[in-house]
Amino acid sequence: MTLDKPCCPADALRRIKMIPINGIPTGITMLNEIIAEVKEMNLNSEQQIKETLLKRVKVYNYISKGAEEMYMKAIMAEYYKS
Repeated sequence: MTLDKPCCPADALRRIKMIPINGIPTGITMLNEIIAEVKEMNLNSEQQIKETLLKRVKVYNYISKGAEEMYMKAIMAEYYKS
């Protein structure tokens, strides 16, 4: 599965998934697509999964260094739900 870039702002908005980060609803662009792609990679360790998810999520979303751990907890929860 390859990520196709949103064609326009409206398409990008449709690809935002709201997840709670530190109790605050936060929109993450392309999260469903990223999770699906990472699952297809069949990575062995949780650390590899975390690093790959964070790297890919940061392509479409700004995440400050100080917030990375909070984002990772929330993104990993979504990863295991799907």
